[in-house]
Amino acid sequence: MPKGIYAAASAMVAETRLLETTARNIAHAQTPGYRREGLLRVGFAEVLANQGRSGGVKGDGGTGVLPDGSYFTFTDGVRDPTGASFDLALQGDGFFAVQDPAGKTWLTRSGNFQLDGQGRLATREGQLVMGQGGPITIPEDAGKVVIDESGLVTTETRTSEGVVRSTIDQLRLVTVAAPRSMTPANGVSFDPAGQSLVDAAPAVFQGHLERGNVNPIDELVQMVALQRRHDAAQKAITEQSRAGEGYSDVLRG
Repeated sequence: MPKGIYAAASAMVAETRLLETTARNIAHAQTPGYRREGLLRVGFAEVLANQGRSGGVKGDGGTGVLPDGSYFTFTDGVRDPTGASFDLALQGDGFFAVQDPAGKTWLTRSGNFQLDGQGRLATREGQLVMGQGGPITIPEDAGKVVIDESGLVTTETRTSEGVVRSTIDQLRLVTVAAPRSMTPANGVSFDPAGQSLVDAAPAVFQGHLERGNVNPIDELVQMVALQRRHDAAQKAITEQSRAGEGYSDVLRG
């Protein structure tokens, strides 16, 4: 089979994977804290070389490319005001540290929090939002909850003597040396993957949510271009197959 067919077929596989990734980005453009996903590629000749084989391929050999995993970008998304006390958005490098029921720490930018049955600040999935002293618990008799730009959590209670302010805790805001090396559970929660957590100082905005850092228009433009490249590769396979049939006819005489 001509190498050109392999190259065109591998291009179709890669473009299909990228189409799926682009569609996922568009679908999550409004998801709080979602990080844009991109696709990595590797040349087939490079794969053979890394395995100590050549397969008779010299240089790149025109053998095409293969999908080689994905990566996420960690730029800020647009902030939307909600007015909800436990909706929090971050600006700048950093993540909320949350803990799942097994005690594992995850990093996320998704700040649409709520109180669980024990009055603890938690994600919609039940992960506990961590403060400097552990999970953050809001007292039952707490008045207005105020979270400032540094992540300090306080309450304001009106009494006959005026407003009484009490400090509860401070959000644990962290980052890692290599965010792209984290292991994603999805595009919202990330496993530090053994990296040390370092204190970070992004600005916290109470009553806001950070949308996914996806530009839907750019993704749609890319999707159209990907579809055209996919169609071109499919046409190339058809043309090369027809050419091969012609060679067979000549050989048969």
